[in-house]
Amino acid sequence: MRTQKLNKVGHSLLGGCAGLLFAAAVQAAPTLAPLISGNAALGNSQVGTGLNGNWYKVDDQAHFSNHVYTDSVNVTAPIKNFGWGTGFWSTGDIAQFTSGPNANLIATTTSVSAVSFANSIYNDLYGTGRSGWDQDHARTLAPIVAASAGCSSDPAADCAQTNYAAVFTGYVYVAEAGAYDFGVFSDDGFAFSLLGAGGTRLSMGLETHADGPGREAYSLKTETGLSELVLDPGYYGINLSYYNRLEAGVIDLGWTGAPDSWRTIETGSLFPGNQVPEPTSWSLMALALVGFWATRKGRSARVAPACT
Repeated sequence: MRTQKLNKVGHSLLGGCAGLLFAAAVQAAPTLAPLISGNAALGNSQVGTGLNGNWYKVDDQAHFSNHVYTDSVNVTAPIKNFGWGTGFWSTGDIAQFTSGPNANLIATTTSVSAVSFANSIYNDLYGTGRSGWDQDHARTLAPIVAASAGCSSDPAADCAQTNYAAVFTGYVYVAEAGAYDFGVFSDDGFAFSLLGAGGTRLSMGLETHADGPGREAYSLKTETGLSELVLDPGYYGINLSYYNRLEAGVIDLGWTGAPDSWRTIETGSLFPGNQVPEPTSWSLMALALVGFWATRKGRSARVAPACT
């Protein structure tokens, strides 16, 4: 999609309102207990290797989006019914490709790493070489797309850079108790959940980019209305679904805590499911439910605050 300049005030992350999706299993609270408390045994290492990532590339010409849209002449229908309605338009579209064989799916791959990826179009246009969350910068090439020079000069040329999605799952380890925040930097849509003990979760997302903002950063505290998010030491579940339709694409999962600055969550703090001691059966069930939610529209949506 066409991108917009990211507005920032200090270390705060300001997300657009259009298309935002909020959901929570319980009322948002300032303290979230971990799924697994303290320094649980991790075999021979307490250093993570990253989140599990499952990637999907679909046919650019395929019509499959079930996101309902009203066009300029007041025709309301799933976007796939419009001639221009090809490719991804909603986080709800991702479930079609994670649930089994699909004729529109043309490539899949996996990754285990931190979540900081972009396509060549993004890196060509916005890869200024600056690091951190202060400005746009080049990121690792998403493993589902080809490295294609010159795509930014002709975005319509396809270049195998568009209409792909990813689902990231696993755990984030919090070493010290304190106030934290989680951020997602995305172009196009995403659904993010942080899962705690007892089935609690905090969630945010950009359900669709139709009539919504362009490239933006989102803060979990801001989007859930929290003044503070206090975390105890231990392992918290992470589920992040993401898609890029056209042109530049980027996804970055970051946090702020100690030190108090925004940064991509480092690989060593992220763990795939098989690297963490098994939580309780209830926690496993809750994590599965969050994964189910993340690739569909939220059923328990909380009303978003009015845009100003």
